[in-house]
Amino acid sequence: MPRISFRLQLAVATVFLTHAHGASAQSVMQPGGWEIHAKITAQDPATGETKKLSEAAMKQCLSAAFLDNNPYLTPGIDKEKMIQRGATCSLADEKRTENSASWKMACKLADGTLIDMTINNAVSKHSLRSDIRQVIDKGGKTAQMQIAMNSKFVGDCTKDMPQL
Repeated sequence: MPRISFRLQLAVATVFLTHAHGASAQSVMQPGGWEIHAKITAQDPATGETKKLSEAAMKQCLSAAFLDNNPYLTPGIDKEKMIQRGATCSLADEKRTENSASWKMACKLADGTLIDMTINNAVSKHSLRSDIRQVIDKGGKTAQMQIAMNSKFVGDCTKDMPQL
């Protein structure tokens, strides 16, 4: 499997955090405390072997104002965030229903790395599921990654939860 540089891992982590901290419109998700579980895996294209890169759980307080300003079900929400980091991105196959959204996004990072992503999100008042599949090409070396995130509403926010 190609070794992924720290810089590329940081870019992938930033995409992950964008999704982990993103939210749907207030009319769908409940403001308050959310427990987020995320797992990042990579597949070796030569062997097909899947390896866990990281797994994390955290609690986050999502305010009504944050949910109103971060339309998680809006295809392309990540495009602007990637562009702010110097990437050039395009969107395709945008689909949205009341409780789900999916789209494809292709980005070229400032260092020439290409990332093709397929994003599928589903939300309800008390749950969020996100599946992000990425094909990363850096200097002719390709890696496939998946970010699987499952979140659930846990009630009122507490003092130990970072607030958005």
